[in-house]
Amino acid sequence: MADTSDDSAREQRRSARATKRAIDKLDDRERRFSLIAAGGAVVFGVAIYFFETENKNFRLAKGQLTPQTSLILGIVCGGLLLFATYLGRRAPVGFVALFTFLMFGTSTLFLGMPFLVFACWLLYRSYKIQKDSAATIRAERSGATSGPAGPSAGTARPARPSAGGAGGRKKGPVKPEANKRYTPKRPPPPAPKPSRRERKAAEAAE
Repeated sequence: MADTSDDSAREQRRSARATKRAIDKLDDRERRFSLIAAGGAVVFGVAIYFFETENKNFRLAKGQLTPQTSLILGIVCGGLLLFATYLGRRAPVGFVALFTFLMFGTSTLFLGMPFLVFACWLLYRSYKIQKDSAATIRAERSGATSGPAGPSAGTARPARPSAGGAGGRKKGPVKPEANKRYTPKRPPPPAPKPSRRERKAAEAAE
């Protein structure tokens, strides 16, 4: 019984570790998208730099990053995405993707939207994997705890006779039962002694 409990506890710990690993780690498809996002951050940074510096009519708006800053941040974000992909963790990749969206959104919102979509997709993937794993664990636990609650085969309780069935107790007033204890019989009392007159009469008769 103790071995069964230990095996069940070890199985639950392995399942919990596998669930945490599935939530934290990137899969192959997410890793490919993360590498594409890293390259896209660098390409977008370079494109913004050349477009704004070559455009003679370009005027820097309030709150907008300079072309040089956009180029540097694009390269930095690409490097951070590449490093987060190497680590294989979903949370750092999503955080860097969100930061990249905020950086490009100051210049061109259209260029930052793919990074926002990528970050939201990673968040949804984590939530979905966690939900599916929790449902699987609950199903396994309910299946382990459920089982025949009554006595097992071969040790079934004898059926009680019903009130109206054969061998059952008859309805009506209850008759007193005889005492089953053994009571020895009393010895007969001794014969009374004859009186003096009866003895004299008997002697005279002899």
